[in-house]
Amino acid sequence: MDCGQAVVHRAIRSSLHCSITSLNADGSPHVTPIGSFLPTSKGRGIYFDAFNKQLAANVDRDPRVTILAVDSSPVMWAKSLLRGHFVSAPGIRLVGTVGEQRESTEREVQRFHDLVGPLLKTKGGVRMWGSLPLARDVVIESIEPIHMGPMTADFRAFGSAGQ
Repeated sequence: MDCGQAVVHRAIRSSLHCSITSLNADGSPHVTPIGSFLPTSKGRGIYFDAFNKQLAANVDRDPRVTILAVDSSPVMWAKSLLRGHFVSAPGIRLVGTVGEQRESTEREVQRFHDLVGPLLKTKGGVRMWGSLPLARDVVIESIEPIHMGPMTADFRAFGSAGQ
């Protein structure tokens, strides 16, 4: 798993979502919390297209998006604050484009179910993630670490997703 995938997985586990910014018809940004983003391979990912009507309309018109994944684990933040620096990137921005809605595969759904783990056994988990029939592919063009001044001074950009 590369650094970008690790940050996304930590974000989903600690925050239960990433944020995807798309463009409204008037050009203004629209931010959608989405709990089902899943990196699939270098420079690619998917999300399950379940509840996000405005996001779906926006990417059908203009497929450009930015995904923000932040590890909000209190333990990671406490350790980093005590050390005076982050050992790993606290968050990343993934810049890319979204494909058309399609049927999800059993393997994709199973990988996501594995990621959310025991949360899927709750009433809410079943309601949110029990049925994920539709997905969208994301082609990631660049991965940018979140910079937080001296706390992240040692991190370099991850570069383009295809490298």
